[in-house]
Amino acid sequence: MKRVPEAQALEGRGFVGDRHGKKKPNGKRQLLLLDEASHDSLRLGPGALKENVVIHGLPLESLPPGQRLALGAEVVVELTEPCVPCSKLERIRPGLLKESWGRRGQLAKVLRGGTVREGDGVRLLDVNPDAPRPIRPKLP
Repeated sequence: MKRVPEAQALEGRGFVGDRHGKKKPNGKRQLLLLDEASHDSLRLGPGALKENVVIHGLPLESLPPGQRLALGAEVVVELTEPCVPCSKLERIRPGLLKESWGRRGQLAKVLRGGTVREGDGVRLLDVNPDAPRPIRPKLP
């Protein structure tokens, strides 16, 4: 993962060049969005959690699955579920799995593609009433 000034989002796929949307087109794991407060509290460098977008000023963990967001002027995404920390995080730093619980961000799918640029605003849109409501697992 590397920081880029802009990225092209493809409907039903994710960002061009990113692996999230390659495995399962139209799947629920196309993008990983992380809020800046969570990112900063975990004290990790950019991309360490494989996040695609870091959002300032919006507590993503409090938003429900189905919440739609506008990223910049073109892109629309829908949150699908919280990203559950996995054991791979322990390779980054021992204890990170537990430390990141509830702060790992939200997975999303791209509903409308376009270009997202660093510094673009993020707007809350509607909530898809038909979105599945996954069960939030408890810390192991």
